[in-house]
Amino acid sequence: MDEKQNNLIIEPSEEIAEATSPQDNAEGAACPATEAATQTADPRTKSNKIWGNIFFVVSIALSLYLIYGLSKKAGSGSEKSFVEVWSNVNYNYLILSVAALLAMMLLDSLKYYVIMRATRVGASYSTALKVGLLGKYYDYITPFSSGGQPMQIYYLHKKGIGGGESSAVIFVKFAFNMSMWLTICFCLMVFNRDALLQYVTDSTQLKVFQIAGWIGFAVNCALPALIVSCVFLPKMTWAITRWVLFVGHKLRIVKNKDIVYTRAKSAVDDFVRAYVSMLKRPFHSIALALLCIAEPLLGMILPYFVVVAIGGSAVVPSSELMFAIMTLNVYVQMSVTVVPTPGNSGAMESAFMMTLVSVSEGVLFWTVFSWRFLSYYSYIIIGLIFVIVHLIKNNRKKKTLLN
Repeated sequence: MDEKQNNLIIEPSEEIAEATSPQDNAEGAACPATEAATQTADPRTKSNKIWGNIFFVVSIALSLYLIYGLSKKAGSGSEKSFVEVWSNVNYNYLILSVAALLAMMLLDSLKYYVIMRATRVGASYSTALKVGLLGKYYDYITPFSSGGQPMQIYYLHKKGIGGGESSAVIFVKFAFNMSMWLTICFCLMVFNRDALLQYVTDSTQLKVFQIAGWIGFAVNCALPALIVSCVFLPKMTWAITRWVLFVGHKLRIVKNKDIVYTRAKSAVDDFVRAYVSMLKRPFHSIALALLCIAEPLLGMILPYFVVVAIGGSAVVPSSELMFAIMTLNVYVQMSVTVVPTPGNSGAMESAFMMTLVSVSEGVLFWTVFSWRFLSYYSYIIIGLIFVIVHLIKNNRKKKTLLN
């Protein structure tokens, strides 16, 4: 695992080690690179962690301040108080919002469980649930959502699953999930693009969403396209990869092109074997595909539930409004793809607020905040609880061994 990823925010390597038993640690000793990364501790490492934490906290604080200021400006200063909003909440849709979040967590964990069963990894559902929540947590606290998958692979490896198998499980889930998610996004952006015209009245903002949205879609398609090409056009893809690494080596971006190529080839080979294993089990493949459709759909519908819940009697529920908000949600996600803040903080809230001015007048801040709390902050809170619980367990184990 890349050492840079291992030093991102709240000491990931130590947390994961704490989540395992001594037997798991013994089984994981077969990965020298990983062990070396976990044992490395120098002033620069501590400095990176401190600055990473500061950057994360500042990003969250600025995003909250920004959406509050923008909401007052958009609503001409008529933003309702918390008491006023709460007294007018639609409780049925508030319950639906929370239920949708819990269902998303369940569906996401089931993806990993199905893959583990299909590839004969044999891990329990509790492991699958922790892997899912761990991935979300580290995705949301690291820039460009870069920390989730490395930590998921590391966690599975420390639970006694081989490095190749761990990587394969995560990449198979990534491939299925991205393909289904991008398909849904494409359909909404093409067949329901009028929703953007209806709710974004400012011509400049409209152009930004249209252009940035499709650029973001292309960026999100890049990695899945590379993985697919490695499977179906291996010779051409690896020839291009060698050329890119050669150029990177000449420019001194890549230190050892042969080692990088070997590791990439090994990871892709593991993925291909797991992918073929999935395809040989049609029941598991269909189940995984359905889960990868259901979970993103719920994520797109969630803001609709929140809009109706917070809007109360001022918002009339309808399928037209639901599909419109789903489409707006997709355009917003695509538009902020390249924003480097953790969880696209600041940009995501600001962009989504622009699309909801007409439908959430007077409750804009509380609507956006509630949506982000459910879809973003809740995962961070759960992740922190996960980390703290295992810190306590690990300390108890250490004391028991010492005594």
